[in-house]
Amino acid sequence: MLIGEKIRTIRKEMNLTISALADAIEVTPGYISQIERDLIDPSLSVLKRLCKELQTPLSVLFSEESAPGVVLIKSEERTEVRFRDKRMYFEFLTPSIKDKENSSKNSPNMEVFYYKIDPKGWVSDELMLHEADECNYILEGEVEYHIDGKVYTVKKYDTIYIPKNTSHMMYNATDDFVEGIGILTPPMY
Repeated sequence: MLIGEKIRTIRKEMNLTISALADAIEVTPGYISQIERDLIDPSLSVLKRLCKELQTPLSVLFSEESAPGVVLIKSEERTEVRFRDKRMYFEFLTPSIKDKENSSKNSPNMEVFYYKIDPKGWVSDELMLHEADECNYILEGEVEYHIDGKVYTVKKYDTIYIPKNTSHMMYNATDDFVEGIGILTPPMY
């Protein structure tokens, strides 16, 4: 199932109209309609707002199967996410849930993902804010975290912890790619 189809299915399960969802995430109903018909690829910031409003972890939109019990995820089987603007690429390292009704027994208590940020690239056009604690470990390069008017430079092998409900932005100010591992707990909505 494509991302747009999943968004439509979840929206309908919640008895939300396209207009109500569009108003809640501050986009037009036409934009939601195009997303649901897979005519356009939404930005990461729009996807995050959609997931928050639909009370659905981001990983659900990219999942293919449910994850019961112990799960081994081979590197070639990870769910990859690429956005049209190509500022960031990521892969889910933890299993994702497909069946919301069984999410409590199938869902991990965290989302772990590998990411790669393009040179001179912002991860999002706007501040990121979520109900999850976040920890990032930099594997390669360095990235700037803009938090509450302060800039934190996180270099190779450094980590940064960001408490839930803390607005932040990530920027790769260098001419090289940044690679890292991110952990969100509980999974991001």
